[in-house]
Amino acid sequence: MKKTKLLYWIIQFIAWGGFCMMVGIASVLQGEFSDRILFKLGQLFVLLILTSHSIRSVFIYRDWLNLKVGLLIPRALGLIFGLSTVLVIINNTSGYLLFNEEVASGMEFLVNILMYSIFFIMWTAVYLTYHLMQKSRLQEIYNLKLKTSQTQNELKTLRDQLNPHFLFNSLNSIRALIEFDPETAKSSITTLSSLLRNSLLLGKKSYITLKEELQLVNEYLELEKIRFEERLNYTIENKVPDTIYIPPFLIQSMAENAIKHGISKSSKPGEIKICISIHNEQLIMEVINTGEYRKNEHSGIGIANTKRRLEIIYGENAGFDIKNMNDKVRSHIWINTNQLKDTIE
Repeated sequence: MKKTKLLYWIIQFIAWGGFCMMVGIASVLQGEFSDRILFKLGQLFVLLILTSHSIRSVFIYRDWLNLKVGLLIPRALGLIFGLSTVLVIINNTSGYLLFNEEVASGMEFLVNILMYSIFFIMWTAVYLTYHLMQKSRLQEIYNLKLKTSQTQNELKTLRDQLNPHFLFNSLNSIRALIEFDPETAKSSITTLSSLLRNSLLLGKKSYITLKEELQLVNEYLELEKIRFEERLNYTIENKVPDTIYIPPFLIQSMAENAIKHGISKSSKPGEIKICISIHNEQLIMEVINTGEYRKNEHSGIGIANTKRRLEIIYGENAGFDIKNMNDKVRSHIWINTNQLKDTIE
């Protein structure tokens, strides 16, 4: 605000000072320059600044800046004409009282008013243009902040939906174990305790390291391994730096989907393979599991939320895909490497 006011006054002094200087140069060229001319130029300089500043003050305090063009123009013209009249009267009066100059005739008086009105119309047009540009810029900033706020709220909602989703599934798994295998249930509770702690902490963050995500996935799969025993085998293969930052629960949601729609659907031994690599300037996070992809069965909250989160955060620079491949199901997320975060900003 202070910088804007300073800039306003600097422009005022430079603009009207330049105008008075040109009038003075014209007087010198005509051989009419004197102390009287110098005094009148100084007086004119002060009057021009006071008049233009008065126009601005009326625009602000009477809230004319928010008026429609049809209502603003007649008000602005009336104000400019009135203030120009006052300026000419002061000029003529001071010339008469201080230097015994003749009072301007009616036609000369009107011409002077019209001349100054034109100058102030030009000044007002520049001021209004600047104000409208500032208003447009501020509105754009407000819209961006509002959009960012809405996006953050939506992302938080999506994360909150994912977090309890797999936690409740884990609790259900332990409940099933308690009846026929209490010892395994106890071991599961220990694993779940660590899983709960990490997921609750990581779920509050917008980005986590790949290392933290893989630790979460490993704990989740360990818990499911207790439940499925020999029916579940899994491997995690990471070929990229684990300091890269990604949104939380991306790989975990694919792993959960593989358990829910792949391993749990069959009584035979199943396998989940998680691979993280970089190919063609894209970070590839893929989960390959035993089973068969059926679109209607795989349309749950996990996949929908994953797609939406990627769209919000990365736009067209990331995506999700799931399909059958070589009698297995392959789901993968890709993110352009120029979008990756290696530090928290």
